[in-house]
Amino acid sequence: MQLGPGFWATFYYYFTGMTLIVALLASQVLGLSLTQPLPYRYGITLGLVAGLLGAYFNRSVTLSLEFKNKKVFTQTLNNTLAEMGFEPQAEINNFVVYQRPALRNVFSGKVFVQIEKGMATIVSRASTIKRLRQKIES
Repeated sequence: MQLGPGFWATFYYYFTGMTLIVALLASQVLGLSLTQPLPYRYGITLGLVAGLLGAYFNRSVTLSLEFKNKKVFTQTLNNTLAEMGFEPQAEINNFVVYQRPALRNVFSGKVFVQIEKGMATIVSRASTIKRLRQKIES
């Protein structure tokens, strides 16, 4: 089950944004017209790098964890998320939404948690899920 933008949607977002920004900046800095190919070559090159890095770290990932005791698991998860700076903010479609306060939220995104019978589904950015998994499983 994929929730949120996957690899390709995230890649496209970072690739197009960086390509356009670099092409415009390169044309201004180098004094070239946008009808010439050189600004676009720089833009596409840096756009590919930004797209790959952005997609690797910021794509949405779903983590499914099984547990035996709901109360113990929920407490462990809440403590782990609190250590990482996330606080519960709202509930949307049976998902509890955790996020960091103020500006820290801009760079870390949100964590969506759904706890059902014996199974938890956690959705967030790949980098956040990786850190969360390491902390829970250790």
